[in-house]
Amino acid sequence: MRILVLSDTFPPHNLGGAGEVADLVSQGYAARGHDVLVLTAAPDRQAGRLEQRGGVRVRRLWLPVPALLRLHLSVAHPLAVAMVRRAAAAFAPDVVHAHNVHERLSIASLGAARAGAARLILTAHDYLLFCLTKFLCAEGCSEYTATPSRCVHCKHIRRVPGRNQAVHGLVRRNVSAIACISRAQRATLEANGFRDIPLEVVHNGIAPQVPVFDAAQRQAFRAFRGINDRPLVLFGGRISGAKGGDQLLRAMVHARRRVDCQLAAAGDRPTYFAHARGLADEEGLEQSAFHSLGWLDAGALDLAFAASDVCATPSVYPDPFNLMNLRAMAHRKPVVGTCYGGTPEIVSDGETGLIADPWRPEEFGARLAELLADPARSRHLGEAGRARLEAHFTLDRQVDQYLTLLARAG
Repeated sequence: MRILVLSDTFPPHNLGGAGEVADLVSQGYAARGHDVLVLTAAPDRQAGRLEQRGGVRVRRLWLPVPALLRLHLSVAHPLAVAMVRRAAAAFAPDVVHAHNVHERLSIASLGAARAGAARLILTAHDYLLFCLTKFLCAEGCSEYTATPSRCVHCKHIRRVPGRNQAVHGLVRRNVSAIACISRAQRATLEANGFRDIPLEVVHNGIAPQVPVFDAAQRQAFRAFRGINDRPLVLFGGRISGAKGGDQLLRAMVHARRRVDCQLAAAGDRPTYFAHARGLADEEGLEQSAFHSLGWLDAGALDLAFAASDVCATPSVYPDPFNLMNLRAMAHRKPVVGTCYGGTPEIVSDGETGLIADPWRPEEFGARLAELLADPARSRHLGEAGRARLEAHFTLDRQVDQYLTLLARAG
């Protein structure tokens, strides 16, 4: 089968999230013998080349997006539409699998890619089909209905009247089915008007194989990063306020009243680290209890997991699917995760980790301390998490589900 893949971002010019998933799934398609072409945006003008990345071909398109036109072009980028149409016509795909296309390629590229293809599925990795701020206005509310006309956080979307209606129309006309990465996300799409398009749940997956490090390697990582022997909580990914960094710092204050512990944060946003350090100082979290690791490549992140005791995923919005949960499970580390979004579908409360409300820092901190104070229980939950990953969240399982969806989406 000839599969055309669309994704705004794609490794190596990608620091995680949707682009990483697009890469993993595309490689999975190729490993099963399918002919895969990826169309993605280029980070600079050195675009247009056809690259080989693993088993797939990748063409990077130079698509300038002036800041003042960003919202308009996210709906329909004329240059992107023309380039995608031309590439799709030359490749003649049987099916199309689109990931995030609402920043560079634009939603209108779905129609250009579908020309001649029998089916197109769109994986919704976030809520940007109808909400530009990840429901930051919710603050713990469990009902997520976007109201851009009234929400102070959505003021930008009001600059493009009819933006959401246009996006919905383009999706309805061109998409055979939307793949939701959690049941929580599917419910939110339904609540925001996407009931007229088939919604299927396909959880993300990863390859469960991870490196094994000995005690000396774990200790060397800690020493290099200035981390001492106290119990360690790991927080990472594309960290931001939405990912619950502020609430986690406050929760650590409560956790440290019970257990002498420390926090290490890994991510790609230096401005957030500067903010987090200031907040930590305000909350009375001593310097040696908070470590900013910066962005870690795959090998260094594996070491960080090996050197940690507990992983925290405290997103304060309905985060559809946090891959840090799976990485922790692969490394046999228990998770203290948010009660919002897809995390409760991944982390089984009391069996592979604990679920808590990050908007209640004392509660979240107590759950962290509960595991840090009981290494035997933490090991038990970590082993159970590894077993749950192997049973439900492998990349092979995810690819199989997508191929089934591509074969039957009409």
